[in-house]
Amino acid sequence: METTIIQDYERQRLLEYADSFRELADSFQNFKTEEENEKIMQAEGTRGVIFWERQLSEQRSVFAGQLQEMSRMLFDIASQERSVEKISEKKYRQLVREMKSEGILVGDLFYIRAGDGHRRYSIQMRTVKSVSVSSEDVAGLLSVLLDMRIVPHRNCAFFLSQEWGTYLFQEEPSFHVLTGSAKAIKQSEAVSGDCFESFEYGEGSVAILMSDGMGAGESALKSSSMVVDLMQRFLEAGFSVEAAMRLVNGVLLTSGTSQNTSTIDCCNIDLYQGLCHFCKVGAAPSYLKRGNLVEQISSRNLPLGLVEEPESESVTRYLEDGDYIILLSDGVADAMNQGIGEAALPEIISRFQTRNPSELANDILGYVLSQCKGDIRDDMTVLVTGFWERAR
Repeated sequence: METTIIQDYERQRLLEYADSFRELADSFQNFKTEEENEKIMQAEGTRGVIFWERQLSEQRSVFAGQLQEMSRMLFDIASQERSVEKISEKKYRQLVREMKSEGILVGDLFYIRAGDGHRRYSIQMRTVKSVSVSSEDVAGLLSVLLDMRIVPHRNCAFFLSQEWGTYLFQEEPSFHVLTGSAKAIKQSEAVSGDCFESFEYGEGSVAILMSDGMGAGESALKSSSMVVDLMQRFLEAGFSVEAAMRLVNGVLLTSGTSQNTSTIDCCNIDLYQGLCHFCKVGAAPSYLKRGNLVEQISSRNLPLGLVEEPESESVTRYLEDGDYIILLSDGVADAMNQGIGEAALPEIISRFQTRNPSELANDILGYVLSQCKGDIRDDMTVLVTGFWERAR
């Protein structure tokens, strides 16, 4: 039984990796346009041959990097240590008795202790007759019976079935976040070329992504939204932030157009440890606000899609209860330079005492708009994430 649980757990992760590689392959195919096919047909003579040989060489390098990354991931899975143990017999009997009184029958119960020290509970259960019970309800009961804050795992079914099934639960993270945004669209465009996303993935991790596409309007949005979408898919499949950026850069390089470039700003937060990892490629400065103190986190590198090996700059910080993480697009800095200058942003941000992330984002954007007197020359996006410790 213990071996079966581990095999099922790892099989699910391998299937997620397989889906991710399939989607990556689809992305490469979708970026081949009619114009590219026509160029291939017209490539005659030495100059054309040299050009396409160079293109093929770049693509081989990109695919080699992908295979290396896949090898790394599979090695990490194989080397991860997990132990499967049973809870005490007394605690188990108590749990079975209490669950049965709620219309839930319990079979085998194990807890999986991973390398990070957090427990994940695997429980065989089914409901009695037609009683409707959600996994959230079960998590609440487990929290009381095990004296530990328990929540359903992301792969756990929402409702229990009348048939026996295995359900996964995990310790609740020590912290939680809330993200708010504010944006202004370039005055000559109908849509913003900036794209952002905030989502939970893995075991207690949250990613905040922002991408600024080259130019403005629909073409910029197409590039930035593709970058954010692929980054999210790769992170959810288990890639590291740096590996995901390299793979997305490969997609942009082989897309067949020199204008398909975008920045990427990624903030990865561990909700168990309160650890925040900033990773930036061509992005505008970010800010960490702690009370009246504001730290600027900058990078000096090129956007994705320009060079074969993108240079990402990373910074790691421990967060405290009540901290705010602020991501900005390039248009915000440009607008500030029409007024008192970008260098004044940390001091301006420190003055705001708003606790709600959405209101803080609107306060910052409102001040920036006053500096450029409403002359919006580029898309502007402000993304604010508040970080708090859960009440115990």
